Amino acid sequence: MDMTMHLSRTAKGQEEIFNLGHTLRPRQRQILFSLGDGISFGELCKKMPNCAELEAMVNDLLQSGFIQTLRNVAGGQRAPAAAPSRPAAAEAPVAAQSPARLEIARSYALEFLARLVGTQSPAYRKMSEAQDLAAFNAVLPMCCKVIAAVASPHQSAEMEAEIARRMAG
Repeated sequence: MDMTMHLSRTAKGQEEIFNLGHTLRPRQRQILFSLGDGISFGELCKKMPNCAELEAMVNDLLQSGFIQTLRNVAGGQRAPAAAPSRPAAAEAPVAAQSPARLEIARSYALEFLARLVGTQSPAYRKMSEAQDLAAFNAVLPMCCKVIAAVASPHQSAEMEAEIARRMAG
């Protein structure tokens, strides 16, 4: 397989990650988590160096529609994967323009946590208890660390970027 081929999850792959009824084996789900918004096959190999069947599993995921190759855009460059444009939550707390935006972001964070780590996790409990911006900013770094540990650092960055977007309005 071409090491520079860029892969990303499809809608079906996203559903597999966030759905409670899983259809894939744990190792295949780990591949989906590792892909995030898109990485090259070579980067995936570096993330999963001990996976002897990686190429076969990637081919299976491609054929079954859980992942796709990213299309090249004009000039031979691939469409860039979304990357957080600001520092990590632990380094830069988010600012809310209104209490309504804070609640929208908090609800999103709770939904994201529920899907990846469950409602019984301490991170979910602490986020559900955060009622103001200070409490939200205090618990967000812990939630990001939990998502990074359970899913992937990329998933954590995705959550953080979406929270920042929702807080900005």
